[in-house]
Amino acid sequence: MLVAFTIVLSIPVFAAASLRVLLALLLIGASFAPVSLVAQVIRGTARSADTESPLPRARIMALSLDGRSIGETYSGDDGRFLLKVNARREPFAISVMRIGMKPTLSGMLDLGPRDTLDVDFSVAEEAVRTDTVRVRAAPGLNEIRLREAERRGWKVFHPKDVASIRDRVMSFEDMLRSTGYPGLIISPRREDCIRTTRTNRCLLIVLDGQPLGGSYPNINPRDVYFMALLTPNQAMLQFGDRGPNGALMIHTRAYGDKINFDKDPPPSL
Repeated sequence: MLVAFTIVLSIPVFAAASLRVLLALLLIGASFAPVSLVAQVIRGTARSADTESPLPRARIMALSLDGRSIGETYSGDDGRFLLKVNARREPFAISVMRIGMKPTLSGMLDLGPRDTLDVDFSVAEEAVRTDTVRVRAAPGLNEIRLREAERRGWKVFHPKDVASIRDRVMSFEDMLRSTGYPGLIISPRREDCIRTTRTNRCLLIVLDGQPLGGSYPNINPRDVYFMALLTPNQAMLQFGDRGPNGALMIHTRAYGDKINFDKDPPPSL
């Protein structure tokens, strides 16, 4: 004969209530927990190229294509540094500067949102007059923009070509006509826009990284360093819905730009 036994476990009511309270406290604590920002990390050492000794108190900056600083730090006494950058998937360069040393600029870096890069800089000494302290901006930003435009396959009006015509024209419209590029439609009316023969629609005008719309920019042609023409697909990729018909990017001259291309040619791409 089989005898069945039934075991009944009595769970106190207050235990379940305590569990609900504990879960509520955990949820409240989670809502106030700090959220860490995703950033690229650049770490390394700055050294003197002449003595190979560490370079303390060097200024390390991350520079976007339009010249903005998107991260900054200083090297320690051992020359080491750690720089956090939030470049939002855009290429950037690293600049190393210190009084008495030659400003040094890396090539373009294109890192993922969580990437970490180890890099060492060898910085050469530069003579500085004892009675003068010169403050200079990060060198070669327009050269970086030029390399990037070439890398992306944009139609580039090179600085050497722009320099050959900008001093003999009276307006920006005349400069565009003097390029001889057949793909642009230049209206004689300033209230009109610059069009492309490909779509016969207004191009987006971008001046030093700032979209202006489609009308003629009020700009002195002598201030132009180089220009780049983007197809509709390239403009949509770069500027989204603001550039469905293509874009004309204009970069103005900045301190440190190469002017005499015969004695100081532009960097090879």
